[in-house]
Amino acid sequence: MPTRPILEQTFKVYFDEMTRCVDGKCYWALLHIVLVLPDICAAMETDNGDTSPSKYQNWCKRYLADKLIKPGDWYRMRCVILHQGRTLDNKSQYSAFSFGQPSAAVVHRCVKEDGHGKMLQLDVGEMAKDIRTAMNKWFDSIEKTERLHPVENIVRNSTALVRSHDKPAMPIAFQMFTTSSPWPRP
Repeated sequence: MPTRPILEQTFKVYFDEMTRCVDGKCYWALLHIVLVLPDICAAMETDNGDTSPSKYQNWCKRYLADKLIKPGDWYRMRCVILHQGRTLDNKSQYSAFSFGQPSAAVVHRCVKEDGHGKMLQLDVGEMAKDIRTAMNKWFDSIEKTERLHPVENIVRNSTALVRSHDKPAMPIAFQMFTTSSPWPRP
């Protein structure tokens, strides 16, 4: 049974990157990580390690969504940001999403209406906290579940999750020029 420390280690590359994004004020990159994590978690629960719109939304329903931001809204944010690079939408309850950088005056989870529809304003730093809270709930549910099948999937699929190495492997082409090779070095 995976424990919280094992699950934290499994997602270490993502959590470390989120911290680096905050420290480096790379909030647009942070937003991308925040929106992809429910996809990764949902995929890990499946037999084949794949996700789908319904699986993403189901994960959000269980751990992230509320009355203001429904599972479909999370999914639409994911789609328009990650796949279209925009903030306008015509398939959710919001016609637009607005993402602000963390600041002393936090504007998070605010809805503004104008002649074009409702716009949801979110603070990316607060969104990162929201996703960490959701993942902590997910970790708790994994530790407490008595249903073996989803946990087996998570364990199996976690072996394929992205990892980072302190010393990345040296590319073969580079190795050729740094060893005692008859080839001239550049």
